[in-house]
Amino acid sequence: MTLSLLDQPPEDCEPADTTLLPPPAGWPAPPAPAVYHELVGAIVKTISPHTEADPVAILTQLLVAFGAAVGRGAFFTVEATRHHPNEFMLLCGDSSKARKGSSWDHVRRLLAAVDPSIGQRILTGLSSGEGLIWAVRDPTGQDPGISDQRLLIIEPEFASVLKAASREISTLSPTLRSAWDGRPLAILTRTSPARATHAHVAVIGHITQHELRRHTSHVELTNGYLNRVLIIACRRQRLLPEGGHHDPLHNTGLTRLLAATLKHAQTAGDIRLDPDAR
Repeated sequence: MTLSLLDQPPEDCEPADTTLLPPPAGWPAPPAPAVYHELVGAIVKTISPHTEADPVAILTQLLVAFGAAVGRGAFFTVEATRHHPNEFMLLCGDSSKARKGSSWDHVRRLLAAVDPSIGQRILTGLSSGEGLIWAVRDPTGQDPGISDQRLLIIEPEFASVLKAASREISTLSPTLRSAWDGRPLAILTRTSPARATHAHVAVIGHITQHELRRHTSHVELTNGYLNRVLIIACRRQRLLPEGGHHDPLHNTGLTRLLAATLKHAQTAGDIRLDPDAR
């Protein structure tokens, strides 16, 4: 079809987004559009034009953060095992250029709006199994423990976690494996034994490709530690020298819908697959 200057373009012909950056050679193909479906997809698609961050990074961090906020009130049962929505996810991209931190800032702001109580349960500085258990410990004696055993760990420098877990006497790797499995956490020491019976631990880490290759040992590849971590490649998606809208979800109603969804999910109980999912 040839258009003259007097002709009107077709109604479905949208202008190209000149801010988008082409993927580098060898970059993984983007996921199918179907991943951005329903409410979470609408949120990501609303935010994406206003940030240089990768929409995949926003989507995956939002899902992990939402699951952390849900807690143990929702679960999926396979045989005799309950699987709760606590996931471990690692964003892998170039330092500063991949906009990993920018993608988390959007998720953090949204999460604070839908569940103000989760803010105190977002921590960083993961270095030992003992420290992890202490952050979600049960009450004992005069110690009241932690009443809210939800925990979302954000590690902008996940290479330090890999290095800590690789130490010979480190308890971090087995404790993280147990946390992902939803099992009770315990490390028995003579001085200060601690236990967490109903811990709900989710992890979001950021790392570069070089750091991931350098600090991943054969042990972590074979002991089931990294098998529990979803590794996502992310990159700078678009060029916005002056940034986008500071609050792209304002007046969209999407924050309110997500808050209502979270409230329902926290008491949803056993989740079953519908016929299409089966």
